[in-house]
Amino acid sequence: MAEKVKKVPSVNFEECAGCSVCIENCPKNCLALTEPRFHGDTHTAAALVHKEDCIGCGICSKVCPIEGITMVTAE
Repeated sequence: MAEKVKKVPSVNFEECAGCSVCIENCPKNCLALTEPRFHGDTHTAAALVHKEDCIGCGICSKVCPIEGITMVTAE
């Protein structure tokens, strides 16, 4: 029997709009927003993954409205 490969989310920081949809839908609360690059500019915040808490369910990738999250093999 083949061992199941764990996948974790990978955020494309150039595309992420910081909308928080992934954060609101994560069942393990392993996503958070980064600080904006510029004070007061919410458009430069991005999702950050705490991979140690991630269960690899892929919900964040499925609900991202701009497809800015992909699931990749965990390192």
